[in-house]
Amino acid sequence: MSYAGALGAGTIGSVAGYLIGSSSGQGDAPGVTPISAGERRDIDSLRAEAQFRREYDGHVWVRARSGDWWEARLDAQVPGTVLLRNPEGYVYFLNLNIQQIDLTDDYVMAAVFGDGSWEANVQRVQAKDDASGEPVDLQMPMDAFRDLISLMS
Repeated sequence: MSYAGALGAGTIGSVAGYLIGSSSGQGDAPGVTPISAGERRDIDSLRAEAQFRREYDGHVWVRARSGDWWEARLDAQVPGTVLLRNPEGYVYFLNLNIQQIDLTDDYVMAAVFGDGSWEANVQRVQAKDDASGEPVDLQMPMDAFRDLISLMS
């Protein structure tokens, strides 16, 4: 396959994956056929087998071995770094030592999080306590976590 052919196939696959993963069936773009409820259930089932779920508002969650769901998002200023928030609100990071990761791609999500090995590599984020000056584990409410741009800012 030529470079242009591979690029075209990859682009088509990415667009199809995006449409399948993000179509809510409500207010879809003209010319785009929304997926059925049955197709949506099938996709969600495949994602659950790969230990992640994608909400239709775009937020991504990964399942820990304990069965708890952790929200995942990218650090906007540190390439290859995924920020995670556990159910208790503690924030962790996972550096994948790659330049770019696409959490909108189901194949990437399955490869990175599907086998659960990510849990051995996450590190809890710590911040300096204003009162004591001691490091404390960072805990954030969901809205603050979703608004966070980077741990570096």
